[in-house]
Amino acid sequence: MKTRKLLAAAAALLIITGCKQAPVTGGDPNGGDPNACVTDIQQAMDDYNKLMNDDDPSNDPAQPPVECDLPDVDPNVELDFDVVLKDFSPAQEEKMMEALRRAKIVLNSAKFKERVLNFTYNGKKEFVDNNGDSNAKVYETIMNGAETLYPTIDHEMDLDITLYYANNSTVGYTYPNTVQIWVNSKFFNSYNYGQVAANAVHEWTHKLGYGHSYYNNSSRPYSVPYAIGTIIRELVNEL
Repeated sequence: MKTRKLLAAAAALLIITGCKQAPVTGGDPNGGDPNACVTDIQQAMDDYNKLMNDDDPSNDPAQPPVECDLPDVDPNVELDFDVVLKDFSPAQEEKMMEALRRAKIVLNSAKFKERVLNFTYNGKKEFVDNNGDSNAKVYETIMNGAETLYPTIDHEMDLDITLYYANNSTVGYTYPNTVQIWVNSKFFNSYNYGQVAANAVHEWTHKLGYGHSYYNNSSRPYSVPYAIGTIIRELVNEL
């Protein structure tokens, strides 16, 4: 993670104080389908064979791994991620890392580009709260990975995520003057990979300077953070 500098421009950022999201229903109670597809079939098969060939039949998997139906890659882009995780257990950390690996796959896909470029609100190809950016500019901003506090184009999501617990409806939040993102374990623990990835990317788009209404009004789902999060969730769940 790059050295954390707060630039003078931070004072002019859009205020996202206390950014909240409504919870998304339908999460797997196991925090990800145990029979979910795998993105790295070779590694998964190696792990499967080790378990099947050891001397402990109690840990034998119920079935061999199934490879995900990976989308076509856009050859002109390559967005990666760099992440620091805080207050995650080993199992929670692996869940977040797998969700981010899946987010990376779909972010670099032709499907994601098509969905962003053709996104519409009230019959026009545009997002709500888009900072005056066209759909093409929103896509370019995402793929450039130049966060407001890290303005260098590095084609990378720089993430600093802290897990916490609160018994409320806030799934995650951040503030404009920090790199840190907070994720509520109340939802994280039961969310599937698509929901976890959507929440992380939603909060990251705030780091790119995009905001949304604090209130749950009719246009908020069409804002850049919410709409991009929805696209990520749907595409990850299609894998």
